[in-house]
Amino acid sequence: MTKFRLREEKLKKKWAGKNDMVPVNAPQYVFVDEEKEEEFHHNMYPKKEDRDRYESYREEWYRRAKEFDAGEFPLSVNIELVSTCNLACTMCYTITDKFQNSIVGAQRMIPWKIVKNIIDEAVKIGVYCISFSWRGESTMYRSKDEVSGKIMTFPDVLKYAREAGILEVNSLTHGQLIDEKMAEEIVLAQPSWISFSIDGMGDEYNKIRTPANKLKSDYDAFKKVSDSIKLLNYYKKKHKIKRPQIRTNSVFPAIQKNPEEYRDYMLNIGVDFITVNEIVDYRHHRLKDEMVRENWACQFPFQRLTVSANGVMLPCTGCYNEEIGLVLGKYDGSPNKVVRDYEGNVASSKLEDMTLMKAWHCDKLKNIRKLHKEGLRKQIEPGCRNCHHGAQKHGADYVPKEWDNKTQQWVQHKHLSEKRNYNLRANNNLYKNK
Repeated sequence: MTKFRLREEKLKKKWAGKNDMVPVNAPQYVFVDEEKEEEFHHNMYPKKEDRDRYESYREEWYRRAKEFDAGEFPLSVNIELVSTCNLACTMCYTITDKFQNSIVGAQRMIPWKIVKNIIDEAVKIGVYCISFSWRGESTMYRSKDEVSGKIMTFPDVLKYAREAGILEVNSLTHGQLIDEKMAEEIVLAQPSWISFSIDGMGDEYNKIRTPANKLKSDYDAFKKVSDSIKLLNYYKKKHKIKRPQIRTNSVFPAIQKNPEEYRDYMLNIGVDFITVNEIVDYRHHRLKDEMVRENWACQFPFQRLTVSANGVMLPCTGCYNEEIGLVLGKYDGSPNKVVRDYEGNVASSKLEDMTLMKAWHCDKLKNIRKLHKEGLRKQIEPGCRNCHHGAQKHGADYVPKEWDNKTQQWVQHKHLSEKRNYNLRANNNLYKNK
């Protein structure tokens, strides 16, 4: 019988029973054995000093969450390079009107100068990890360097962060845009790891991940993503480099027919680390009361910051629609935030300019931490009350009744047809006339 393990089991056991109100990395399921997981980390950090630093970082990741201690600086920063994608995956919230309205007028690709400034500040203050991904497809990134005139791409970002001194540099991709040139440039940049979203094999994958403009052709998206992984491994061997380590992630329904076949295939094409997640309907914002977990607090306000492609600063990657209750400000030099309601009215708000350190120590984030610590996070609505991390969980092999395994699509809910949504209206009302 297939067994999924929780990631970082040793750390989880060490901190078990210590403030169970805060589960750390609870929904992250691993589909390789402990030896393979250890090899994955060793190959990222072959030098002892780097491995020691990484282990200190992971220890601190758990300690801060369990002790409700934000420390002096964020341990990790997510930078969303791109807020758009060339796919239209059926389970993805980014294809909804709610999301599109929340980021109207945004920079769909964050300017290079902002990326560079964030990386430079992160190095200066001691940030361990930068993840160059969130809601969009990072390999689409293009931005002009105003000094040199060069067009900076995804590999350029990875290389700059690595050479600047960030310990863990990573990103998530669907892999459909990686050609030979990009693959070699990624390898030479030496990020710690690249994760590929591979939901199922063959036709199961193609039902979900095929680019919208290829749906009526004989395009094989599964073959393409497999070839992208093989290309990275080819150039790693050519240059005798072990980074990036290659991860894959799948939602369980897409592999439930034969999980072992999926695992064996990924290992055979050179994948180093395999994770599997339960599938969650991110399109619906407000959870039913019975789905909201009691006596639960979030780890992320004590560990990380997120910067969206339009420069909006948020306490975590769970703020999918940049909920105003969770917006801290905007990174210094970014444009004003713009949103649109269902009638097409556009509203703008001048958010406070912030650095990473200013955002980390701002009163709003301190209050978010306070409410979580006191068991009052449900007061943050829209926002933390409805976060899927704080919902009742079912495990990696849970398949929601709303998911159609034959079509690999969500079954429509009645309330999806409603024209208005309280959350989006609230968002826009708060922005108006400011």
